[in-house]
Amino acid sequence: DQVGERVIEGPEMIEVTNEKVAVANEKLKEARTRQKSYADKHRRSIEFQPG
Repeated sequence: DQVGERVIEGPEMIEVTNEKVAVANEKLKEARTRQKSYADKHRRSIEFQPG
């Protein structure tokens, strides 16, 4: 083992992995929300005029 390296085995490893996945999903969700909010603010309604 290297200095600072942790060996995780069994259920603890699964729990740690699940926590990391949950954090990653939350960050992705926040990014999507931010992008949608930005797009909604900058969207213009299109108006057509004859001519």
